[in-house]
Amino acid sequence: SPRALGRPAMLGLNAVAFIAAQFGSRFANSFLTTAVRYELLELGGVKRFASAQVATQIARVFMQQVSGVLTDNFPLKKLYVFGEAVNLLLVLAMVPAMYGFGGSALFSVSVGLGLAQAFSQPVAKSLPPAVVAPSDLAVVNSWDLTGDKIGRNLAPMVFTVVSSALGFRIAVAAAAAMCCALVGLKQALAVADAP
Repeated sequence: SPRALGRPAMLGLNAVAFIAAQFGSRFANSFLTTAVRYELLELGGVKRFASAQVATQIARVFMQQVSGVLTDNFPLKKLYVFGEAVNLLLVLAMVPAMYGFGGSALFSVSVGLGLAQAFSQPVAKSLPPAVVAPSDLAVVNSWDLTGDKIGRNLAPMVFTVVSSALGFRIAVAAAAAMCCALVGLKQALAVADAP
């Protein structure tokens, strides 16, 4: 049994909060990305949609490098919360699209979401040793990977159901609520300072 080996039987609250934050962040980002892609395709057409995808991929390459440098030089918790706060701002930038305006704003939001995800990944991957006990790293990393896959695949389906049943405005409001909750959860997370 885990107790006989001198290990606690369960993960600590901070580890569970981190896993939840990671799953929620991936789910919310995929939910938002799906919302923006659908609206951009509908309002801007195929050419605008394709241009946004190309611009996003090019920008992501550079953002991941910048994020890696920032991760090595700034407090992880601030970067972690900042990444989610950017997602919240991007949701708010979608408000004009809720009223039929903002095709060009959606292009920017689409690229911004890609950049936010590219920024957040190196930060999030650096966090586990600062958040959980060394003995829990393998379990937390496993749950993080599993949550990433589930969140990435589940979010587009949930967006489609919410948007179809309740409308795009409700889907955007749900995304804003998710991002607000995630900013709060990430802010509450205990992160050890780097040595």
